[in-house]
Amino acid sequence: MTGTAMEESQLILHVGLPKGGSSALQTALSQTPELTSGTGRQLRYTALRQAGGQQTLLQGRALSLAARRSAYGYATWPNIRPGDADSPVFDWLPKVVEAGRRDGTVPIASCEGWVNQPDLFAAHLQRWGNPRVEVVAFLRPPVDWMNASYWQWGIWNVPSLDLWLRRGNLPYNFGLDLERWAQIPNLRLRLAGARPDVVQKFSALYDVNLPGASSSNSSSPPALIGFLLRNREFRPSGHDASSEFVVQRWCPPVPGRKLWAVQAAHVWALRQAVARNRAALQRIAAAEELEDILSDARWQDERLYHSEIRLGPSVLDDRAEMAALHDALCEGATRACVAAGLKVPDWPGCPSAAADLEQWDATLRKPMEALLAADRNLRQSQGASFGAALGQRLGVRLGRGVRGALPRIFRGA
Repeated sequence: MTGTAMEESQLILHVGLPKGGSSALQTALSQTPELTSGTGRQLRYTALRQAGGQQTLLQGRALSLAARRSAYGYATWPNIRPGDADSPVFDWLPKVVEAGRRDGTVPIASCEGWVNQPDLFAAHLQRWGNPRVEVVAFLRPPVDWMNASYWQWGIWNVPSLDLWLRRGNLPYNFGLDLERWAQIPNLRLRLAGARPDVVQKFSALYDVNLPGASSSNSSSPPALIGFLLRNREFRPSGHDASSEFVVQRWCPPVPGRKLWAVQAAHVWALRQAVARNRAALQRIAAAEELEDILSDARWQDERLYHSEIRLGPSVLDDRAEMAALHDALCEGATRACVAAGLKVPDWPGCPSAAADLEQWDATLRKPMEALLAADRNLRQSQGASFGAALGQRLGVRLGRGVRGALPRIFRGA
């Protein structure tokens, strides 16, 4: 991986992958949205917020505060539905490019789901005169990625990885997608593996000082997934992982095995996808990029999955892990309550190993509810205090008639 970015680029698109370190990178960029490369190039992270039928472009301090107000801890651009050529994303990206030209900055836009939309972007980039664009993606091997995606999305809809693979809603075609990205005129594709640290790799790629974030979308402990599956009020669907982000933000890690669902038959079923995507990457990646991607030996050696396969799928109601989850939730909820200035409740004691799941869930529910409420209280108070201060500053600068009105391109102060 080289350390110098293409100096003439007018836009940097981080397109993913989903479950490829995107949340960690978006969190870090949200906390440090203004960056300067070693050559003095100014980079600016941007995000597009959609609410009530309105869109607001965020950057600077306003973006960082919006990220802090979000349960996820970051701000980003919205995903695009398949075939949605009229997405507001395509109205706002040329505005971002034009603003960057005026300010002498290179804007960064990120959405982990854009990776499989090269044709839509190709059509719009051509309409905009094919500005010079860089597209960045960080990859995981297909078997590892499919395991992670099942726990992120599949388990909330189907009871087994077999059914998830048969449905084929989320096939691993990212290498082939990136090959189509590489064919777009005036576009430079930049690739790397997602391990061990996407934030560090992005920093090296663009020669910037981007501190890592303390919270990101790492794998949840099996006991937490089991609890959330049995208590859907805390996570109603595969597309609302906010509770898991809050737990990661406040609670110490729960020791134990990471989530695993893959069995030998799944590895065999994915062999063609591995070979197909690896071949595509070999055609489009620079030598040092390919070396970095394939340094994760799971692209080429199935034996590295054998130990997990022999252990079988993760157990979601192991009592020892549930006891560790109880302690972690109580500690995290205590931290959050103290930070929010709330009274710390008396936490129920940990049930015995012989207790049924209903008793365990009743015990875990109290610190979970307190944790989410305290975190929400903190985030809302930050947003309210910022809004009041901003309204006051706008009133001073622009006159009392605009007090409380927010500009659609919103940098903050």
